Amino acid sequence: MIRVFIATDGDIHQDAEKVVEYSIRKHASEEVDINFIRPGWKSGCTGFTVHRFLIPSLCNFEGYAIYLDVDMLLLSDIKELWEYQRPGKWMTTPKRDDVSVIDCSAFKDLPTPEQMRNEPRLFNKNFIRNLIGNRHVEGIPLDWNTCDVVTETAKLIHYTDLNTQPWHPIPNHDYKEHPNSDAVNLFFEYLNEANNSEIV
Repeated sequence: MIRVFIATDGDIHQDAEKVVEYSIRKHASEEVDINFIRPGWKSGCTGFTVHRFLIPSLCNFEGYAIYLDVDMLLLSDIKELWEYQRPGKWMTTPKRDDVSVIDCSAFKDLPTPEQMRNEPRLFNKNFIRNLIGNRHVEGIPLDWNTCDVVTETAKLIHYTDLNTQPWHPIPNHDYKEHPNSDAVNLFFEYLNEANNSEIV
């Protein structure tokens, strides 16, 4: 079983949730356990910036888990991503940890959700990254985190620019035109498929 956690603001990202889940299941060659993380508080620029660091605790510090942001669309089998497991490591793509494969047993020292709620200094992405230290390794190819563009080798499209996200999640926000029409068309193609599919 491939265990996946996706951080989201469920109240504004319903369409994105459908797309990321559908795209995972569409291409998966093995059974996938998909969990959306909605801890009930806002954090960082997206509202779920630090939610990824809750995963080891949510897994009882056992086994491996994949982390994804909600604003993503997979074009490849997540089993391939699952194979980037490394004992004792938090594996990510270069310069971004929005796509991660985590050895949950190696991170028992991370703050718990309760601690993060009660101690503001812990509710900080840089603080937790420093705590992880050299256990954080950039070992997953960038094809697994292609930002806002569709390429021939892309395995995952990340709609990372909050001002151009095609589903316009924030009410009354002044959205700009997305720079890549292929990425926009792909999102709505998958959304239409998800709305007419029995696998989501």
